Amino acid sequence: MCGGRQELSRLQRRNHRGFPPSISSGTRIAALLFTAGLAVSLTACSTETPQTSEAHSSGKAAKVTPPTVIKADKLTVCTGDTPPNIFYDENNELQGVEIDIAHSLAKGLGLTAAFEEYAFSGLIPALQAKQCDVIMGSLYIKPEREEIANFVPYLYSGTGAGVSKANPKKITGFDDSLCGTNVIGITGATGGAATEELSKGCAAAGKKTIEITLVDESTSAVQQVIAGQADAFVDTSEIMAFYEKESEGAFKMIGEPSGKIRIGAATLKANTDLNKALDEAFATTVDDGSYASILKKWNMEANDITSAE
Repeated sequence: MCGGRQELSRLQRRNHRGFPPSISSGTRIAALLFTAGLAVSLTACSTETPQTSEAHSSGKAAKVTPPTVIKADKLTVCTGDTPPNIFYDENNELQGVEIDIAHSLAKGLGLTAAFEEYAFSGLIPALQAKQCDVIMGSLYIKPEREEIANFVPYLYSGTGAGVSKANPKKITGFDDSLCGTNVIGITGATGGAATEELSKGCAAAGKKTIEITLVDESTSAVQQVIAGQADAFVDTSEIMAFYEKESEGAFKMIGEPSGKIRIGAATLKANTDLNKALDEAFATTVDDGSYASILKKWNMEANDITSAE
């Protein structure tokens, strides 16, 4: 199933990972429902072999070289599918705020950005296996992750809940209205873990617990909510806003984001030279206005890591 018709596989991968901005409302929703039947087989294909892309030679002398980076003149980035931070456009090219930040950091280091795409749960294992230099894939900075990686923070995020337009369970947000519902999350992502904690709170209050289902990609989660197979999808507030726009209201974020957490570029704990170089490159990106321009381009000024908490 993963071999064979290459052109069909390419088109399916694009639809599965994120909808092109040019697709009309009816086509977007139809694409959601059409790809629902493909979700299992496509997930199996996409999580086994990373998708690779490169872009943007900086034209500057490289500030870091092997073994600080695994390939000369390249910053190899492990990334994933987390719209709107990272997604495929109508040309099947990776786009998004984190992709632009990655290009900016690579340019600051005198390198070319090369992207290796993995399922979210495979990002840290890939870094540990030295398949890439850095993770830039909507990775929350958490104490347990800081034990194995150093981070350069570059965005704020929060947890949000999304429902279908009908919202038959009358869910009001990431709160106790989720007690007794069927919630879908992403394998290895913080939304699933946060929902588990909320479910414990439901039980402690004498309410029904939350049934939690995990999938590998956000498009599959949205498909199931729109189709009525799940009551809500819990993940980042950025993802909720992206799919609300792309489905033109068939799926919508409900309530306010919960919590505030940093997203950052993760490097191996032992690779302090790369962490320092990335930190300096990010400072330059902020100082020269590139960072603010990137956030404005993606309407993500509210996620500015340099703003006061």
